[in-house]
Amino acid sequence: MLGWADGIAKANQIKKRDSHVVAVIGDGALTGGMAWEALNNIADAKDRPLVIVVNDNERSYSPTIGGLANHLATLRTTDGYERFLTRTKDLLERTPVVGQALYDTLHGAKKGLKDFIAPQGMFEDLGLKYVGPIDGHDIEALESALTRAKRFGGPVIVHCLTEKGRGYQPALQDEADRFHAVGRIHPDTGLPIASSGADWTSVFGEEMVKLGEERDDVVAITAAMLQPVGLDKFAKRFPDRVYDVGIAEQHGAVSAAGLAHAGVHPVFAVYATFLNRAFDQVLMDVALHKCGVTFVLDRAGVTGTDGASHNGMWDMSILQVVPGLRLAAPRDADQVRAQLREAVSVEDAPTVVRFSKGAVGPAVAAVGRVGGMDVLREPGTDTPDVLLVSVGALAPMCLEIAALLDRQGISTTVVDPRWVKPVDEAMAPLAGKHRVVVTVEDNSRVGGVGSTIAQALRDAGVDVPLRDFGIRRASSTTPPAPRSWPRSG
Repeated sequence: MLGWADGIAKANQIKKRDSHVVAVIGDGALTGGMAWEALNNIADAKDRPLVIVVNDNERSYSPTIGGLANHLATLRTTDGYERFLTRTKDLLERTPVVGQALYDTLHGAKKGLKDFIAPQGMFEDLGLKYVGPIDGHDIEALESALTRAKRFGGPVIVHCLTEKGRGYQPALQDEADRFHAVGRIHPDTGLPIASSGADWTSVFGEEMVKLGEERDDVVAITAAMLQPVGLDKFAKRFPDRVYDVGIAEQHGAVSAAGLAHAGVHPVFAVYATFLNRAFDQVLMDVALHKCGVTFVLDRAGVTGTDGASHNGMWDMSILQVVPGLRLAAPRDADQVRAQLREAVSVEDAPTVVRFSKGAVGPAVAAVGRVGGMDVLREPGTDTPDVLLVSVGALAPMCLEIAALLDRQGISTTVVDPRWVKPVDEAMAPLAGKHRVVVTVEDNSRVGGVGSTIAQALRDAGVDVPLRDFGIRRASSTTPPAPRSWPRSG
């Protein structure tokens, strides 16, 4: 973040350290509001050494869009200022007295000259020195530009043009996202190694197209991630009903509130971890105004190789505090389709549908229904021991656990709440018929589904032990396992 770099540069001044700070930001990231908040503050410090390298490859996950993209496109194609000034100086220096005076006059008017030959006023109007555009693959040119930027002694923008996927032809041919996120591929061709079955994202994407055909008030919003969140097919079918806001989740959420207020139903698809950026807007602009906005959270839970920043393990904890919000955790493809439709039918409150990454497993059939919850396994006895609450895609694992417990003589009921917020009213009476409640979720234990159900049981006066299994904090310790399950008799 540019704000992080600004903080380091401030600390260097306080500590009297004679050092430069260099921050690198992509043109896609510049579409976010925080980047411009930082630039606004950085530009105010004329003597603070800070070099900002804009890595401009015209893409984030997909091609960069918006007014900033248009401005950068202008800068990319009009690099004549430096060449013009150099040639002019060479010419005028042949007439030393008159030439030098005229050159100084031209140099003093460089702002207007730059805007005429290479319009870059957006940065310089902020008070930021601008260098570029530079070929980011030309090492000598890049070193020269960075050296000049360092000599300036204040905040400088170094605009570098690069090519995403450079050096690997299959990536260059992939117009969708230039291999932004790569799974298993054939290295020679770049073609994916096919996996069996559909994935969660494509199931959602296909259902969105069906919804769009049935309802002309359904629109889609993405934050520079049209293909990764599965909205590319919807965009192709309904190009006038898709809004890409760039890497600006906050604006996307507020814009969705406005759309809902004006009578349409927006579906904002985003990675679960990136909804963190828009929490204030979800709470203040969507929920408090009772706007019918559906947030679809892709890559919820543990997403493996995506890395710490992309593991969506906090969404269910964060969203628990949002008043009126309803949160669905589908267990299979059928439930993604069904619960997405349930979500977009709600017009007076925000709804959330969250699902995992990768291949979606086979359908998990319900054998009954209690309240709004699906019963996935009945205990086979009138005095069951364990109520196992399965959240989302963990249903197959929970059914395996129940089978293992059954072999040990421990009778188990398995339920899928489907909507984990609010806690279903039938949960407390059902829990009261069991000796222990166990919750299993792919979310942080802190503030997660387990802790929310525990609170609901306390509020209902149901005194049943509850064990919650989820993602523990790195600083916490795993609670000790019980020596044995509570048994009847």
